[in-house]
Amino acid sequence: MKSFITILFICVLNIAYAQKIFDYEQKIELTESFGKKQFNFKNPEDGVVLSGTLIYPINNFNKVVIIVPGSGKDTRHSHFDIASAFLFNGIAIYRFDDRGVGQSGGKYNRQKETATSLRKDVVAAFEELRKLDVLSGKKIGILGHSLGGIASIGALGEGCNFDFLIQVATPVEDNGAFLKYQVSTDVVGFYRVKNKTPDEIIHFIDVVRKTIRPDEDHKTSKRKIKGVIKKLNFKKGRHIINPVIIDLMKQNHESTYMSSKTPILFIMGSKDKIVSSENEIKTLKKLNNPNISIALINEVNHYLSIEKENVKQYQSPYRMTSEASDQIINWTLNQ
Repeated sequence: MKSFITILFICVLNIAYAQKIFDYEQKIELTESFGKKQFNFKNPEDGVVLSGTLIYPINNFNKVVIIVPGSGKDTRHSHFDIASAFLFNGIAIYRFDDRGVGQSGGKYNRQKETATSLRKDVVAAFEELRKLDVLSGKKIGILGHSLGGIASIGALGEGCNFDFLIQVATPVEDNGAFLKYQVSTDVVGFYRVKNKTPDEIIHFIDVVRKTIRPDEDHKTSKRKIKGVIKKLNFKKGRHIINPVIIDLMKQNHESTYMSSKTPILFIMGSKDKIVSSENEIKTLKKLNNPNISIALINEVNHYLSIEKENVKQYQSPYRMTSEASDQIINWTLNQ
């Protein structure tokens, strides 16, 4: 009986620690040249423990990159193409499971997956990572994609002294101005409102983003938004202004980009339908910060990958093109 209980206990442990991987993710096959360490950290604000894995070259390395995905469910196996490229160029990586996903605590809630909440997790991860003995004396950088990029620049503005930042397809304009571009591209139809034209929807978003203030609480913002909905007769468009969107409308990081002494690589694709490469690059150039390098990759999308015309040719969006990957690796090696 005792041996049966022991076997059962081992089986339960194996189930508990089995890492779920989504179909758009992939494990990196490692050789004996790499070490791996599960590293968990606690967000001190709410006590949630998040779990991730640090992978590093055993012989020698002097940099580690925290990789932070955008919105949607992701585990520590996201962005596997660029993660592999970092590793095989002698750069360590750290990736963690989203809240309520994989081995991380908390509960996944798409309505609460905001740039602000992710920023707090990034800050907590960075503060704990730099205490690790294996990373003593190493440069710590961060690669943030989309929402992860907003969280990363927010963490920099909050005092995280990253040695370098890589911003992939990240909105730069203040107060969620990029949302208007998503209305025009109509990628998934989220912004459609019955009996309203795209121009009317863009005007509605513009009025809302200029009405709410970054320093006010959510309750106050919702009250103001109700007034705008009533004034513009947008009851059928209430779904647009959810907590994630409201949070994006309160993000202001242009001043951080402008004053940053930390080297930043900003990289986008010319066929990005989520964030306008033209608008964001134009905004960055106006800020005139010599510490920011800008790279535009032709013919790639929001993930710096090439979309397949035929759905049968589906591939993970995390299949980054070699041109984009090479730009990121070469820039990182020079930091």
